[in-house]
Amino acid sequence: MRRMKKLGIFIIGTILLLVAVSCAGRKHAATADTRYQRKPIVEVTERELALDSAQINATVQQLLGNSEKAIELYQSLLKKDAGYAPAHYELGRVFMSLGWLDSALVHTLQACKLNPRSIWYQKQLAQVYMMQRDDKNLTATWESIVRAHPDELDNYYSLSNAYLMADNANGAIEVLDRVEKRFGIIEEVSLQKQKLWSAINKPERARKELEKLAEAMPSEPRYNAILAESYMNEKNYSKALQYYHRIEETNPGDENINISLASCYLAMGDMVGTYRYLRRGLMNGNIDCQHRLMYLTEFLRNKNFFAAYSRKGFMLADTLAAQCQPDDGHCMIYGQMLAAQERYAEAAEQFLKHLGHDKSQYAVWEALLVCEGTLPDRKGELMEHALQAAELFPLHLRPYLILAQGYYDEGNCERARYYMDRCLMIAPNEAAVKRLDQQIKQKCQ
Repeated sequence: MRRMKKLGIFIIGTILLLVAVSCAGRKHAATADTRYQRKPIVEVTERELALDSAQINATVQQLLGNSEKAIELYQSLLKKDAGYAPAHYELGRVFMSLGWLDSALVHTLQACKLNPRSIWYQKQLAQVYMMQRDDKNLTATWESIVRAHPDELDNYYSLSNAYLMADNANGAIEVLDRVEKRFGIIEEVSLQKQKLWSAINKPERARKELEKLAEAMPSEPRYNAILAESYMNEKNYSKALQYYHRIEETNPGDENINISLASCYLAMGDMVGTYRYLRRGLMNGNIDCQHRLMYLTEFLRNKNFFAAYSRKGFMLADTLAAQCQPDDGHCMIYGQMLAAQERYAEAAEQFLKHLGHDKSQYAVWEALLVCEGTLPDRKGELMEHALQAAELFPLHLRPYLILAQGYYDEGNCERARYYMDRCLMIAPNEAAVKRLDQQIKQKCQ
């Protein structure tokens, strides 16, 4: 019941709109009495009222989904007055909804002929041409609409899309050029032009669109960032540096721009600039501990940077780690950096902190075992951790090899033989396994 009520309200609203549109084109009669400044009275003949009434009945049937009845009523109406444009328009719309595009085109064209100034008739005509894939007439229709309504921005977009449907990217771009001449720089338009220039393999023209946006919107960093990245990809580092510095001017404390600048200076071979901006970016509290150390690790993998700044880099790692909490997810990375400096005891502590809240990664267990294996005073912990790793990851060799070696050193032949057999099951041809196996055999015969 509620649904029917809503439908009734919608139909009434549509009918009132229809009556208003129908009457809008009629002449107004001036009144003789102008003392009270009365509005002109609309002259409506009985014949016009009859046409409007028939149009309303047909429209009601159309809204109710009775397409066949609506067509019958519209056609009956046109028999009475073949020059009644609204009936041609609505009949064209019904045919279009049914997919009868030839009939829809005939009536929509007639409506446009009878009332060439109606933008709604023109837009319906464009829709029919689009459904017919008639690219030539589609673009011509939208060109006509744009000429008639040059200040309506959406019409230009539709015209540009019409050229795209006709695989005419240059035509689409030319329409967008018209938009900029009439309305000025518009972000969406420039971005669309940039995509189109890229699609037709003209990267320099595409980049010019971004440059226009960067100039027009100096406080918006992303266009400068896109331009900088494009020059980085082309290895034009000096040009990329210009755009990165533009971003820095408006966002000097932003961690991302500082790290991007560090990357650019690294690519240029300027290690002083690299470290200056890297440190500035990493000391920013907006980056979590784990990622700060990850960024630093990536830079230290560069041979030139490592040669020039490894000492300062590792000192920076100590500074960053001191600001972190044990559960910040940085312990494994920091442990690897300590191990790279042969600070094995400190590295082992970091790996243990990581394992305190996440025991699921074998790589961390192995790193811990390697570090403890270098510390003579940690043999008890080494055996304990090797046993835990073997239980958690029974298919890895190192824990068994450590256990076999440890029990061999203690003179416990039974336990040494047990773990040696596990080693032989996993890696029988491993040199270290063969050597220790031979030693155990000789000692424990």
